[in-house]
Amino acid sequence: MKKLGYVLFIAVFFLASLIPSVGMLVNGPAPAVANEIPAARPHLVGFDGAPDPDYLSDVQKYLSGSFYGRLACINAWDSLLAGAFDTSARDDVLIGPDGWLFFGEAVNDISGAEQMSDREIWCAARSLALMQEYAAGQGADFLFTVPCGKYTLYPEHAPSYVTVAEGSNRERLEAALVDQGVNYVNLYDPFTAVDEELYWQWDSHWNSRGAALAADTILAAASQQTDYFAGPFTEVVDHTGDLYEMLYPTGTAREADYIWEPGFTFSYLSRFRSPDDVTIETENAGTAGSLLMFRDSSGRSLYPYMAQSFGRAYFSRLNNYRIDYVDQQNATLVVVELAERTLPYLLQYPAVFPAPERDGSVLDGAEAVESQLSAQEPDATLEGYVCLSGTLPETAVDAAVYVAVGGAVYEAIPGAAGFTAYIPGGADAAGARVYVGP
Repeated sequence: MKKLGYVLFIAVFFLASLIPSVGMLVNGPAPAVANEIPAARPHLVGFDGAPDPDYLSDVQKYLSGSFYGRLACINAWDSLLAGAFDTSARDDVLIGPDGWLFFGEAVNDISGAEQMSDREIWCAARSLALMQEYAAGQGADFLFTVPCGKYTLYPEHAPSYVTVAEGSNRERLEAALVDQGVNYVNLYDPFTAVDEELYWQWDSHWNSRGAALAADTILAAASQQTDYFAGPFTEVVDHTGDLYEMLYPTGTAREADYIWEPGFTFSYLSRFRSPDDVTIETENAGTAGSLLMFRDSSGRSLYPYMAQSFGRAYFSRLNNYRIDYVDQQNATLVVVELAERTLPYLLQYPAVFPAPERDGSVLDGAEAVESQLSAQEPDATLEGYVCLSGTLPETAVDAAVYVAVGGAVYEAIPGAAGFTAYIPGGADAAGARVYVGP
């Protein structure tokens, strides 16, 4: 009898261990959690026809990220940790003392652990100044704005071990933007002036009322007087927070969001699938102006208010801002919206527009430097131009970068250790000379 019990135990254990793999064969791989990238199927042979040396590790990654019941296991484990210890098993989600959820990666930004250097701050500001100059040359106004993170606006809800350092990247960039004359829209002041929490408890973004306040603030800077924030709004409890979904992928709890009761009257010109579309185009008959807006995930609830305020609007989620679209879209206003924690993107993804030509006198006092140059044709939208990039030695914080080629001088988009410039295709890029100026 005792032996039979052992056999039954082993049989049950063996059958239970088959559930994840057999369930995966029957039901397919488990979906990714929230913003996870789905696990890629392993291939025994690589694209070059040779055996893949990483095949076994790829199999392990695929099975661990796709087995049947994975989401339920994640949900159960995180629920246990959150309920018992107010903590999370996921590094990318932190739990505050009152149940508020925060994006873990943002800690490095607000704590000062990954502060941008003084040179990087200056380069980011100069890049925006060059974007503004190009837009103005095409007859369009330009605005740059930064949605603040939850740690910045609501530190009282954050875990006690998270500290918000003085002199954040956002604050330092704001000061540099003043020096560069960039039209900056401050969203921190209006959000902290309102006695209302305008971000979701379980999401990393503002809610629809927060988006309405942001829209009013941005549009006021563009000399448009709107009062979307005044509403009226209808409350609906139907929002699944992105952080909640990462922590509890099978959870059913929802948060309140708000519907702007007057209703939006704009229509879509492009095929609309979701607010996460890379490109969204709209029109609103009887409304003047044309908007070109580059936005990130904060724009999911912001773009409807902006679309409502313009006759035509083009919204893009490209990281390399196509400022050259200003002419194509006949834009009267260009808006760049970038979240606080992703400000380094201004250096990592140089904007696309023709480099401004400068008078040769800008090289007076400038220093010629050695640079590893690379030239490539951009896509057809910027036909007739070549993308010239290169390295830079360590240089002064506020030194601009110039490229002398074909008898002309162009100012490049600067980076901490390099530059990018879109120059006319007829120029001899191989013979370019690089200068850093005073």
